[in-house]
Amino acid sequence: MIRMRTYLYVNALSTLGSRMDLIACSALIFTFEHSAFWLTAFFVARQIGGILFSPIAGVLADRVDRRRAMIASDAGAGLALMAIVFFPHPYVVVAAAFLKGMLYSQFHVSFQSSLPQMFGQENLVKINGLTVRLESVVGILGFALGGVLTDGVGYSSVIVIDASSFFLSAAVLSRMSWGSGARSEAGGGLPGAPIKAGTPGHETVGFRAALAYLGKEPVLLAISLLALFESISTASHNYGLPFLAQKLAAGDSLLHGLMWSAMSLGAMGGSYVAARWRTRLVVRLFAASVMLALTVALAFMGTETMIVLVMLTVAGLFAGGAQVYGSSLLQQADNEIRGRVIGVQSTLSRIGFFIGFVAAPPLAGQLGLFGMVAGAQLLFLFGLLGLAWYCLRKR
Repeated sequence: MIRMRTYLYVNALSTLGSRMDLIACSALIFTFEHSAFWLTAFFVARQIGGILFSPIAGVLADRVDRRRAMIASDAGAGLALMAIVFFPHPYVVVAAAFLKGMLYSQFHVSFQSSLPQMFGQENLVKINGLTVRLESVVGILGFALGGVLTDGVGYSSVIVIDASSFFLSAAVLSRMSWGSGARSEAGGGLPGAPIKAGTPGHETVGFRAALAYLGKEPVLLAISLLALFESISTASHNYGLPFLAQKLAAGDSLLHGLMWSAMSLGAMGGSYVAARWRTRLVVRLFAASVMLALTVALAFMGTETMIVLVMLTVAGLFAGGAQVYGSSLLQQADNEIRGRVIGVQSTLSRIGFFIGFVAAPPLAGQLGLFGMVAGAQLLFLFGLLGLAWYCLRKR
């Protein structure tokens, strides 16, 4: 039997492959006629696939065995990538991106819903900290390796490597076992009587049950809504980073990579600090989120490269902590409905990213780069204050 913690490293390997294939697929798309159109279609298809499927992913995570859902998602993602290798056509690339967006949503919701059963409620902060650290390492290495390997061995080989990582993840999951059904764990981690999804005669079924449940759990509702504001904020600085790098050092693509690396290094530090800050999880989440918004805005005010990199590292630290706290809180939802609760949060997060990436270019044109990023952080802060006030009222 494969150890639970070992799988976290296998999952990080498939995430590394996904970062690499993003570079490889972009290189392939640039060989197509009307490449700018197809590149836009590629990224939009990934987001739309995730937005449309996230609510369904939450329902499935509560209706079927979560481990099997993860295996099916990995296998499907691997097959979608292999289709690109055998049929390198724009339609196939965009269709594969749409399918991967759907399957990623299913895997993410099932995986996050399973962590309390795999490791125990009492270990969630430590385990979420480890996953953030692994994601940070992947963020540092993935894009760089993708560029080097795509130039060295070609896009097909990189895509095959990524597909193989998904097949490996599915194979490892097939050798594992835990109570991966939605009814295999009694009770949840939050006070209050949970809504038992699937109770005969209950008026709310499927995804609506999650909305009813969240209505009775103000902390979880606030965290779910916070994902919308946080993802708009993240989309703004994701869009703005290459322009900030261009402003500080025109023509220096290395600086853009260093900015991402700085945030990833900060997130690694944040995942360590997260387990050592002793106060209520929800207080930690809101405090880290406020500091994240402020440090991102300060970074885009900077005119000196070193100061900007330091501020981005600090922003990454708070982002890593906020991710650990948010995941740990959502995973305390009642097991029978946890998948749908995480599905709601995932849907709102993807909608926020979509809004942010669509709104960023025109706002940057009207307000300038700093104005666009600062406006998004201000919206994030207003959302935080409103949701914090809501939580206090409902105590």
